[in-house]
Amino acid sequence: MSRCRPAPCLLLALGLGAAIGWLQPGQANASGADLGGRVVVAPSAEPWSAVGRLNVAGFRIRRHCTATLVAPTLALTARHCVAGLRGEEWVAPEQVHFLPGYARGGYLEHRQAVGFVSVGDEAVLVRLDRPARIRPIPIAELGSAPGAALFEAGYSRDKGHVLTVDPACRFTGWSSDGLWHHDCEAIGGDSGAPILVDTGAGLAVAAIHVGRRGTVGVAEPLDPIRVRRHAGP
Repeated sequence: MSRCRPAPCLLLALGLGAAIGWLQPGQANASGADLGGRVVVAPSAEPWSAVGRLNVAGFRIRRHCTATLVAPTLALTARHCVAGLRGEEWVAPEQVHFLPGYARGGYLEHRQAVGFVSVGDEAVLVRLDRPARIRPIPIAELGSAPGAALFEAGYSRDKGHVLTVDPACRFTGWSSDGLWHHDCEAIGGDSGAPILVDTGAGLAVAAIHVGRRGTVGVAEPLDPIRVRRHAGP
């Protein structure tokens, strides 16, 4: 499937985002770096303030992924981001730190993990030590179809100290094992990043990015009933 990128579709997406307060195009490429189809967003602007950098740090381990606040005490990420290194199911929770609104060393809040709940093969809810004051992003209903427009937000390895968003990517179909294929510009560090859809009332999380198969992005669609069992309505 061909993409309408970077113009005029990216410009159209930016204009729409600016009009309703999602994207902050004035922040885009402020460093002069080539971000392809991604833009840098203001971390304090909703809904992006609910997306955070997930840092895992301990003895012989240091990595980062992306996570999304979906309830005051729950952040959604990918299982392999919090998996143990020596066959343990999880890393020690005290090694996992969620920093919503992270940008260049600053952040809106700091929460530590106290446990993990699997809600999919890769989708995991990180239980936080205390409620966040930031507004969570809701979980989407089932029903996104191939060709549906998507947004992807993450702390990509090449720009890991700012949140970048691909505002003009698409759901391109299903894999044989029930995962989504997408063409969002997601790389290392974007694991666990939310794949969002426009519900008409705002953005909602429909899937999480889990990796790539060759040049194709792969995401796990969320089971909203399973997630809401822990996150609430």
